[in-house]
Amino acid sequence: MSFIQIRDLSHGYTAGGLFSKRHRVQVLTGLNLDVLAGQSLGLLGGSGSGKSTLARLIMGLEAPDQGNILFEGQRLQGLNPAFLRRVQMVFQDAISAFNPQRSIGWSIAEPLRHLSGMSDEAIRARVEQLLLQVKLSVSDIDALPAQLSGGQLQRAGIARALAIAPQMIILDEALSNLDRVLQVQILDLLTEVRRASGTGFLLITHDLSLVRRFCQRVVVLAEGKLVEDRDVTPGLRFDHPAARILQEAVLPAMPKTRPVQQSA
Repeated sequence: MSFIQIRDLSHGYTAGGLFSKRHRVQVLTGLNLDVLAGQSLGLLGGSGSGKSTLARLIMGLEAPDQGNILFEGQRLQGLNPAFLRRVQMVFQDAISAFNPQRSIGWSIAEPLRHLSGMSDEAIRARVEQLLLQVKLSVSDIDALPAQLSGGQLQRAGIARALAIAPQMIILDEALSNLDRVLQVQILDLLTEVRRASGTGFLLITHDLSLVRRFCQRVVVLAEGKLVEDRDVTPGLRFDHPAARILQEAVLPAMPKTRPVQQSA
């Protein structure tokens, strides 16, 4: 069943300024995509392909120039609280995603304060549960972001995304700044979440090895257009030249699964 439907989506930005002629840069063109409930979908593409723009459009952070995004058949417009209860996002830069003057626990609790109607006591209990789920310590609830490592902050970001028990989480290059061991640890953690709760994921990345490890289906963006849509299989091969470049990219090998260490 389609959870999110993207239809004829186009979007661009105005470039130029004081010393150059202003012009329109097209980022996405006529995009059509179905995101299925409970599925782990990889959105693969190189730099400038439009991946992060698509994520911002889905979340309502920007409005498309043309086309529609439908959520369970209803058109999405702007920031939609009902949608945000069901779909959360983890950003690439874990450090800037947290208020440096607020505790980790306060930040993880943010969607619960705004979307759940839970009491303060229930929120704290839920945050403690989430910290343990992402292999952090309950004592981290009072830590400031500067007191945690990059890997720990990214796990805290995932805890915040999980807080409201969404049906889908968008990971916008959320693993790209982590080393291979941490990438594997987090992907395996999210695989456990998917199996336990049926949560779907949209993994936005330029790294096919992450898609192979985590995703059931992969689509490829190139120059703002959808050029491949395939199931992830052991013999996965692409036909489009831009997709084949990503497939043939030499990246560090994926290590075997290791237990998640709290000190990472």
